[in-house]
Amino acid sequence: MTVFAGIFTRYKDKAIPGAFINELRSVISRHPDDQNAVIEFSDERIYLAKIDIGVLKQSGSFFIKELTALVAGDPLLQTSPDMPGSRTESLQNLALDLAAGKQDVLQACRGTYCATVYEHTTGKLHLITDKLGVRPVYYWITPDFIIFSTALRILEALSFQKKLLDLQGIAETACFGYPLADRTPYENIFTLYAGETISFMDETIDRRRYWEWDKLPTKKTSDMGTSAKHLHSIFIDSVRIRLQKQKTVSAFLSGGLDSRAIVGALRSLDVEVVTSNFARTGSQDQIFGQLAADKLGTHHTHLQMGKQNEQDAYHKLSVNEWINSATYTDKKLQKPRVIWSGDGGSVGLGHVYLNQDIVQASRTKNMEEAKERFLIYNNWGMSTKLLKPETASTLINFLHKGIQSELDSLHPDDSGRVFYLFLMLNDQRRHMFNHFENIDMGRVEFELPFFDSDFIAEIIKQPIDLFLRHIFYMEWLNYFPKETLEVPWQTYPGHIPCPLPQPEGLTYQWSSSTEEIRRNKLHALKYAKKLCQDSAFSNEYLNLFYLRIWVILMRFGQSDRSYLLQAPGTLYRYWSKTSLHREIQS
Repeated sequence: MTVFAGIFTRYKDKAIPGAFINELRSVISRHPDDQNAVIEFSDERIYLAKIDIGVLKQSGSFFIKELTALVAGDPLLQTSPDMPGSRTESLQNLALDLAAGKQDVLQACRGTYCATVYEHTTGKLHLITDKLGVRPVYYWITPDFIIFSTALRILEALSFQKKLLDLQGIAETACFGYPLADRTPYENIFTLYAGETISFMDETIDRRRYWEWDKLPTKKTSDMGTSAKHLHSIFIDSVRIRLQKQKTVSAFLSGGLDSRAIVGALRSLDVEVVTSNFARTGSQDQIFGQLAADKLGTHHTHLQMGKQNEQDAYHKLSVNEWINSATYTDKKLQKPRVIWSGDGGSVGLGHVYLNQDIVQASRTKNMEEAKERFLIYNNWGMSTKLLKPETASTLINFLHKGIQSELDSLHPDDSGRVFYLFLMLNDQRRHMFNHFENIDMGRVEFELPFFDSDFIAEIIKQPIDLFLRHIFYMEWLNYFPKETLEVPWQTYPGHIPCPLPQPEGLTYQWSSSTEEIRRNKLHALKYAKKLCQDSAFSNEYLNLFYLRIWVILMRFGQSDRSYLLQAPGTLYRYWSKTSLHREIQS
């Protein structure tokens, strides 16, 4: 199963209107191949729709007389030490366990997935997500119905219920790029938290956490070499159980270490790997990726970077051209549209957004200082100069409230880990959301071993100080094939530098060229014009005096001030999809 959605009536005497069903059916996928491929189930309480593009090669459905269950992704229920059960077996065990009121199977799953289970006899609906919540499920609570889907765009497209802005979700998105906790930018539309189930039966809503990361015990001391070897063993296991006997796979291979670690792990398991990298010509990312491919013995392709935007973070057009190329199809991969990706490595293992000052301030319970250091270190914040003062004040207050509320909800053994958990349960939990949002069009799945829940759990049990500045990461890499560290790699600012000599004249991944800055400024000016032309929005929210000054500075100044457009741009993006906007337009 790739995408699923549904409508559940909260009252036995309240039927689901046919118009609601027809509209949901029409928006579940935007791909022409799915036009007549929607698979459906319904009874007097529920309508379920699903699209399966067949990428994972195993059924994502389970149906018996008593219940219906659907899964997106793979739970990876490890029923034996050697290999997890199939996707279908994992779903079956999960559904039966949940219907029986148990959580044993949920706690044993290692994969990234989400699922829905509907009990026919009781009319009870369950929604589930994995321990980290990487695979999202959104649910919309209305007076009469629960509407849910694996993509927010599906709920945004529905016209039969009014959508209203949640300004706290807007403020958090403007700052971090995502809302915190279970919020979305809309009132009454939520997403499941990490390791959570939610059940609906008549008017009852029952939310439960089956997994709590801050309850894991922390070791007071640890030998780095022993811990690195142990974590390497768990990581190799996370790769092995995802392979499920495949002997040829495809993977991204950049100039960094996360994707290199995955390819190194695959090669150590005697797997043939077809790799690709999309990077600027003459960049460290491109050249180091090619050097790593040569050393590790992969079949490597440098993809052209297409026009990248929020909906195409992985250059899906270029990726699909690669998948359809002769160099790719000749390898006869068992799962040609499943690509191994290093997402999750830099934060989950590398602790890239943390430093000793943040950790120490957290340990001394000086949370105001810790928050300030955390935001400054990562250059996170929200500028509201282009908004009217009342709106600006409201958003800033909501942002601080949201950050504090999330920190207050976390109680790890070592308080120095609180910001790590904040990142894992928010930044990393939402890290793949745009990919899943548009998977109907991209038609590619990723294998994500860095998000393996056993691997993350073992990291959290270790003292955090070992992991800062990628110190532990480099020790961990010593257990990979020696070729992994024989060619240079990109490093993050402020972290352990690469000790190997590097070719001169290569551009750095996190540096913008003059041309990129110019294009960015032009795009920002064009978008600002769009905001101003919508008089209903600009009159309500924009500080037009400051906006005019901003336009002049952007056109004639040397600096790129496009970041000032982040807050009004985020607000407009979601305001334009609300019922208020539609009423004004009509």
